Amino acid sequence: MEGAPADLVVYDLERLECLPTEVAHDFPGGEWRRIQRARGYRFVLVNGEVTIEGDRETGIYSGRLLRHGAM
Repeated sequence: MEGAPADLVVYDLERLECLPTEVAHDFPGGEWRRIQRARGYRFVLVNGEVTIEGDRETGIYSGRLLRHGAM
């Protein structure tokens, strides 16, 4: 659909790998969750804005949370 937002992932297949699972204490009240990061991503674009560049988050969050049935 012309003019619609789009997401794009550019990765290096030779470097693409999942890293070990970690525990992050970043929920309210010090609650924890398990996360698993990855390596080998060159760029991730969300709605035309770079959100990950060279495996690092850029601090731009241009997406939006879609709840069940919200589309």
